[in-house]
Amino acid sequence: MRNIEVLEGVRDSIPIVLGYLPLGFAFGVMANAAGLSLLQATMMSVLCFTGAGQYVAIGVMQAGGAAITAIAANILINQRYTLFATSMVPYLKNIPTWIAALLSYGLTDETYAVAMSRYRDQEATASYMAGLNLTAHLAWISSTVLGAWLGTLIGNTDRWGLGFALPAMYICLLVLMVHNKSDAWVAVLSAAICILTAYLIPASMANLSNIIVATLIGASLGVLFNERN
Repeated sequence: MRNIEVLEGVRDSIPIVLGYLPLGFAFGVMANAAGLSLLQATMMSVLCFTGAGQYVAIGVMQAGGAAITAIAANILINQRYTLFATSMVPYLKNIPTWIAALLSYGLTDETYAVAMSRYRDQEATASYMAGLNLTAHLAWISSTVLGAWLGTLIGNTDRWGLGFALPAMYICLLVLMVHNKSDAWVAVLSAAICILTAYLIPASMANLSNIIVATLIGASLGVLFNERN
């Protein structure tokens, strides 16, 4: 039974892996361009495992910023994982705390979406979490290694269309999470709010603030719609 659940976790991670491969590859290329060695780029993906945070750190390095700036930015960006982990606690009560905490190291936006979609209908197990989170993390590390290794041979990653990999992956995950009209309305309204906020707020502030605003309003709408249903 445990082996089956591990395989189910691996299977469900495939859409995530397909998204992580180009993103991790692009990060490896950028890390190489920023002056990081193959080992340094790899260890960043092993120890951090936060795509957005790693991209921000590389951007700060390229801009000549201080280390404390990259750390502060990562703390701010990754605060959402506190909410993710908290919302998962009721589903993980049958898993020993230390095992759940260890496996939760692999918690990302994508693994959270896939896991929560499963936990609506099936009980959470350590075996499934291991298959899902570890496979996703290994894909990210492997693609980082490949990108950092081949980084000297590749210039601009945009010409390969790698920049669209992240939006495409989120769209796929969103489709998996939509089960009724309320979910669809929340998704559409959140997207509209995000676009509107980005239009109204100055470009220097919009990259993060529009996402935060859309997240807060979208989550509130989701609660409201669920209560009415």
